[in-house]
Order: sequence, then C-alpha cells, then structure tokens
Amino acid sequence: MPYYYFDSTALVKRYSMERGTRIVNKLLVKRGKVAILPTWSVTDFYSIMSTRAQGGLMTRDDCYSVLYKFEIESKQGLFDFIVPTIKTYLATKELVLEYPFLRSPQVMHLAMALELKPLRLTVVSADTQLLAASKTAGLHIINPEED
Repeated sequence: MPYYYFDSTALVKRYSMERGTRIVNKLLVKRGKVAILPTWSVTDFYSIMSTRAQGGLMTRDDCYSVLYKFEIESKQGLFDFIVPTIKTYLATKELVLEYPFLRSPQVMHLAMALELKPLRLTVVSADTQLLAASKTAGLHIINPEED
C-alpha cells in the first residue's frame, strides 16, 4: 500500500490547475493509497487560497468553492490527518542542527515524515529544500512540478 505525505505546496495542486496538478491528482486516485496530511497544512492551504483570491489570481467565489471541495473530500476520507506529538517537537532540535538551512515549517514536515518512515512513505512536495533534506534522511520523494 503506497503512503504519501503531502505538504501544502503539493496540496494546493489538487485544487488549482498549475504545474504539478496532474501528478498530484494521479497519486490521489491510486487504489489503496494513503494520503497523509499534517493538520497545520490545512491552515497553510486556507492561507494560500485566500492570498490568491485577494491578489486577484482567483475570484472570491472560486476560493470558497475550492475550500468547500477540500472540506468535502476531507470528510469523505481522501486524507488521513496527523498531529505532531511531543516526540515530534523533540526531534526537531536535532533536525534543526543537522539541516540549518530549513525553516521551522520545513523542519516540522521532516520530523513528521521521519516518524512515519517505517511506512516507507513518499514525501510529496514542491519545496526543493524540504525534498533535498528528506532524500538525505533516507525518505522517498516526489516533486510534482518535475513532470
């Protein structure tokens, strides 16, 4: 069973036609897959879509439609949501020292993905720094923008 860990840079591609959308959609329709999404990525997603609407890249109505579609798909079980634990936060200390070029959200994603490493998951992200650190840490990676 394939396990995919999505950050918000990959999540937005599900709901916005852009480079990488085809790859993300292909992963999400795979039979037997598990799409893992950390809870804080939901707030990132809402923020990104709101910023796009306020910047004129999409209408306000389109923004609400996208958010509604995400919420419906979430309720239908498209995503398995995960929450950081104290173990996650403690792991970030070592990761910050090992990967000083990562920002705190990237470190949190890496810590969460490493906790789930026994699942042999694949990190799906358009964040090249996060992907580089993930690969160095022994995780499988997919950059949906490299299609």
